[in-house]
Amino acid sequence: MPSLALSITQKQYKTKDMVKDMRNYLTTLTLWILAGVLVISTPASALLTIDKQGNDIYFSDDNTCSEGSSSVDLSVISPGSGEPNGMTYPNLDAAKMAAAIEKFVKDHAPDGTPDQDIPLHGTGAVAVRSAKKANMSPFLAYAHAVVESSMGFTTVPGAQVKIHEGHNLFGRSATDSQPHVREGGRNWYKWSSFKASLDSEAEENKGRSSGDWYSYDRDVFSDEIDKGMSAYAHRYAPPDDGNDTAAYIRNMQGYLNEMAESAGGSISTSGLETTGSGSGSDCCAKPTAGGAVVQMLSDNAETALGHLMSVGEGQKLTIAQAAGIVGNLQTESTVNLDPKATNGTHTGIAQWDNEIRYKNMTEFAKAINGEPSDFTVQLRYLVWDLTLTNEWSEHKGGFGEALKAVQATSDPEEAAVAFEKTYENSGGQGLKSRKENARALYDKYKDNPSLASSKSSKVKGTTASCSGAAGDAGKLQELTLKYAWPESGHGTNKKPDYATAIEKAESEGRFVGSCSGVDCGGFVTMLMYDSGFDTAYNYGARGAAGALAVGVIPRSSRGTDLQRGWAKTNWQTLGTANGTYEPDGSKFTDDKLQPGDVAFSDGHTWLYVGEIKDFSSKYASASQCERAPVAGGEGFDYNSALWFRKKGGSSSSSSSSSSSGSSGSSTKPSTGGSSSGTTGRMRALVE
Repeated sequence: MPSLALSITQKQYKTKDMVKDMRNYLTTLTLWILAGVLVISTPASALLTIDKQGNDIYFSDDNTCSEGSSSVDLSVISPGSGEPNGMTYPNLDAAKMAAAIEKFVKDHAPDGTPDQDIPLHGTGAVAVRSAKKANMSPFLAYAHAVVESSMGFTTVPGAQVKIHEGHNLFGRSATDSQPHVREGGRNWYKWSSFKASLDSEAEENKGRSSGDWYSYDRDVFSDEIDKGMSAYAHRYAPPDDGNDTAAYIRNMQGYLNEMAESAGGSISTSGLETTGSGSGSDCCAKPTAGGAVVQMLSDNAETALGHLMSVGEGQKLTIAQAAGIVGNLQTESTVNLDPKATNGTHTGIAQWDNEIRYKNMTEFAKAINGEPSDFTVQLRYLVWDLTLTNEWSEHKGGFGEALKAVQATSDPEEAAVAFEKTYENSGGQGLKSRKENARALYDKYKDNPSLASSKSSKVKGTTASCSGAAGDAGKLQELTLKYAWPESGHGTNKKPDYATAIEKAESEGRFVGSCSGVDCGGFVTMLMYDSGFDTAYNYGARGAAGALAVGVIPRSSRGTDLQRGWAKTNWQTLGTANGTYEPDGSKFTDDKLQPGDVAFSDGHTWLYVGEIKDFSSKYASASQCERAPVAGGEGFDYNSALWFRKKGGSSSSSSSSSSSGSSGSSTKPSTGGSSSGTTGRMRALVE
């Protein structure tokens, strides 16, 4: 419960200072009287508590954290320049970010929890204000709160004092001179309320070095924040301390992605550490002849430049020509090429008209098993439409003449004009901006060895967009081929790679299910954890043991029931096959599935893996003590399947368990509300 603490110090009175001390006594007495008046005048929802032992007066009001009680004027807070899901203050609307935060804390609280019992409810507005002052993403504090303390709902022993008395959800430690509580033999920073922990304008934080969490984190990790999540996590949760830093990055980034998307932001891969698939992997079905996958570079604009210059045998674009095209796209859909940009009648990175060209793009996306709103899918469509590739072999791109017009130029501004006339057909709208963008891109990258030449070998394809499966989804597909037989008929005989992985998991105390991994839930859990798709899946891949460690009592002896409960709490519910598709209210059909989506029926679980070369099904599964992992025959609607999806989609980084408080190695015992071994690593500043 939020509280405001006032400290009253008791004195030993001496005769020689009687007059002075009497004044002090009267002052103290006045405070006690005022406190009594306060009790009388407060509404029924307000409480006054006197802690005689600690000499603290706590005033708490159930309405303190209501959304309507905030005095923060968000309309005067301007957008920043950071990526929506980045570390610095984002280029997003302040009110939308505050609303996204409120939704996040609600979604990550146990089902049915009243708003007033959610510690961080009503803090979004002050967090946005404080984050802007520190030039940090307001989302970062909430990601930490889930990781360090399950957002205040952890039941792990050794975390209760710092959370409920110190209002500290972040694992921030303290010096002896700072406000603190003690737990587990350590000082933990103490705030008077959860709201105050995030509010730079709270009275207790004014004039104090690093009073609120944002100013503190900026002071301690300034360089790393500016560099991005990878640099930040490698200092906060370094691998040499026994942390699974890659998992930490995935989990933290997953939360940032979730909130950024909720606030209307476009998810960028800029500044993020790539873990999972490496270049040149053959894990997925390759595009048809002439097709290409996408290498994600520093941002969407650079990615588009590199891709345009690396595809098209015998007709690759120069840096000037590619800059002319991308300069146009920046005018159409913002400088970072927002795939969700729309004016109501036109949509996407090139602002294709909704009636014909964008509709055509969605058909292309379906053909390659991709999402229409995915940047890489739209980029692949663009190069196909320009006839640089024949990836959609059943159809032919309609703008080969536009390609010829651009290829006839040697200057970025000329290329921009040619592309506008032959592809965008805007009637010259924004032509100045298109040319300026093209020139700026050319000047920026003309001396870049990986982009300056169309013959560069440094711009390579990866599995990033293979069959529409980006990032961790590509790694999941790769591991599916190693763990599961591509066809039926193998009984309980496990693939060698899977047998080896099972032995490793058993030695680490992870969940493998019955019959040493010949188990549906064991297989899905193994695939989620080992691929890095979501290492928090099934309570950190520990099943019932992981659930018990965080205070969750299994209601059923069936492992699939426990996994289903975890998915319901931590992932997005898609709905029942052929029923309502919950994300948008449409009919739920199999074409809406993404690699990594997991299904549950009565006593059984399996997953959708998408198109994989030499794998005979889009699904993979196992059966308890009867069938080792194999290309599955369950399909989409087997036994009234209920489907779930990792929040952020298969192409984004993982979000972790809100109930486990885990971000690191699942085999490490939980202490202080975090199983990552990172609690309290944020260093206290000496005042």
